[in-house]
Amino acid sequence: MKIGVVTATDPATCKCRVRFADQDNMQTYWLPVLHHKTGRDKSYWMPDVNEHVCCLMDDNAEFGVIAGAIYSDADTPPVTSQDKYHVRFEDGTWIEYDRDAHHLAVQVSGTLTITALTTTINGQIIINGDLNATGAIMDSAGNSNHHIH
Repeated sequence: MKIGVVTATDPATCKCRVRFADQDNMQTYWLPVLHHKTGRDKSYWMPDVNEHVCCLMDDNAEFGVIAGAIYSDADTPPVTSQDKYHVRFEDGTWIEYDRDAHHLAVQVSGTLTITALTTTINGQIIINGDLNATGAIMDSAGNSNHHIH
């Protein structure tokens, strides 16, 4: 295992080049980035240039893979809880699930779009702000919003 810094990325092939400071700043050839799934289901997230990564390398550091990014004194974790799954994006958007509190929270710094054939919401809905709807609003008895109050 070796720790290095990403120097270049190739998003089309999911590969990066990595510099190892402990080997006279040697730069690797293109290393594949490990992902959770690449077959029928797919996940994709590339490291950024200058990100610290952990690499699994052969004895001569000629062949290997990037196993993942690691936190450092300069890049600290966004949360510190054993019970939270958290993803934070550079623009301030974040997604967090707290398994202890059974709470999923999403904060979007732009627009959120949900596309589905059917969307079912069970539970209370609280809307703070305007609601714009296209199409009929029907209740469970088949009554629509086409009436006057």
